[in-house]
Amino acid sequence: MKKIIYLAIVLFLVGGSIYAQEFKIEKSAEFDEPEYGWNKLLQLKNGNTFFFHSTRKDGIEVTVYNKQRKQIASRTLESNLWDVSKMKQARIVGLYEINGEPVIFIVQADDREPTLYRMRINPTTGSKLNEMKLGNLPKIKAFAGYAMAFGNVDMPDIIVEKDPNSDCYAVIYFDGFAHDRNDRIKVVHYDGTHKVLNTVFYDSPNGKYKYLRYIGSVVDGSKRVFVATYGYNGKASEDKNPAVIVSKINAGETKFSHSVTKVSNDFNDTKSVMLYNHGNNKLQLMTVTYNKSNMGADLMFASAPFDYYKKKEVSCITVLSYIDPESLSLISANPIIGMKVDAYGKQNIDKDYEFDGVPQNMVLNKDNTTTILMEDLTNITERHGGGMGHVGHTTVKTDLGPVGISELSEAGVETGGFAISKLQKAEGTLPILYMSGRSKGVFAYPQSIGKSSNNNEFLSYDYIYSDKGRYVIFNDLPRNADKDEEDEKRKTVSKVSKTNTMCYKLNNPKIDKFFLFGEPTDNSESTFCYIQSSDFNKELNCYATMIVERDGRSKVAKIAWITFE
Repeated sequence: MKKIIYLAIVLFLVGGSIYAQEFKIEKSAEFDEPEYGWNKLLQLKNGNTFFFHSTRKDGIEVTVYNKQRKQIASRTLESNLWDVSKMKQARIVGLYEINGEPVIFIVQADDREPTLYRMRINPTTGSKLNEMKLGNLPKIKAFAGYAMAFGNVDMPDIIVEKDPNSDCYAVIYFDGFAHDRNDRIKVVHYDGTHKVLNTVFYDSPNGKYKYLRYIGSVVDGSKRVFVATYGYNGKASEDKNPAVIVSKINAGETKFSHSVTKVSNDFNDTKSVMLYNHGNNKLQLMTVTYNKSNMGADLMFASAPFDYYKKKEVSCITVLSYIDPESLSLISANPIIGMKVDAYGKQNIDKDYEFDGVPQNMVLNKDNTTTILMEDLTNITERHGGGMGHVGHTTVKTDLGPVGISELSEAGVETGGFAISKLQKAEGTLPILYMSGRSKGVFAYPQSIGKSSNNNEFLSYDYIYSDKGRYVIFNDLPRNADKDEEDEKRKTVSKVSKTNTMCYKLNNPKIDKFFLFGEPTDNSESTFCYIQSSDFNKELNCYATMIVERDGRSKVAKIAWITFE
């Protein structure tokens, strides 16, 4: 009977399988599924593909594939500057192709002193060409946790931001503990040959703001760097004159130009995606702010010994601002609500559909329109035991719900939207805008949960925007394939081994869906992809990802290249 039901689902999807013919799918030779760690692909302009893998203590393994998808090199990268045996204490803060070479940016704390290292790699052999210490933040002192908790101070951070239209990049050193407010943010601007164009400290506008929080930045080639910050004085809840500040520094200059926009203190906890649209010569700043006053909490008590769980919705205020890059004046600011996403859900999923997702990334299109990628997030804290002599423990999980795709005009007005049903459960708490960081290769080992598998990295979704179409992919159980109009009956994906990669082509007015790697013949087979590993190269019109093919209890990994033809 189960076999009949399974085949019925497959037949249900056969009508959409014709779209698989639009793809050219190539696969590498198989290899053992990598153990938990950082797995990331990078497609170079010369046609070679690099696959990076690191574990907590074994350095970084590199495998190189040529245009014919054949392996041509494999080696382990070692460093003379940072400790490869302590990858758990390191963070990958960027992986980019710069001047034709793969370049990895790594932050590792040496005696609580966060330090940034850059490693350049040969684009053919995968060997190390050069490594360099670029800079560091002051030693994090023992009172740092107290200052963060009670002094409204952010943890020091190092950010690498590359210009998507050139090989230039900037490094931002943010030190929230610096005594002098004008020493809290340092910007170093590099050209495509790694030459330093400018080094300058970010000054508080007229010395007016005692505290500065880094929000985002964007690099305009070798010409200039834009930085967005939040300026405030005293406790966030009591500050009466906070502001979002957009600033720029031209190469060779020593002082930033600023534009100050007064905001309410609700913007205290704000992250952003900042892009420069050269097509219409505008800066686009998408700010995502935690709306703590609207984050509902439900407590539910179960049986003794006092087991309960707390469920907390993630609620945010999102604004898309358009800014003149010359004068820094604000052209317009529009809230992102996703009404068209809601409307699509009501029309195609359920009449009572209500989308409540959080923006995760912003994509610029060739026609100067914008696509906002959203996902419904629910943070769940579970406390188990703790009474009647029992030792309690707490677990944190994140429900990753429906996908929302919002399409905006050149002026930022929503013109269309799509809603796609999805339900997954991840370990720990996933931050907002993690999809934006994922696209840059950002990775850090979780420090707060005892996580020993890479299940999370198979979850969430990816968005592919080629000249041939727009696609959403994620791993799902075959039994969910016909549940779009019965969302409450979907089975939650908490383990990926029995999932398959589903692909949704965004057509107006309906979405077409199909198994990306072909329909499995029965429950013993599945093919799913490692979402976090993926890389889409717009110039090559090719999406590369690591896949795992399962046949019963046997699993093998491969690299898959999907070219849109």
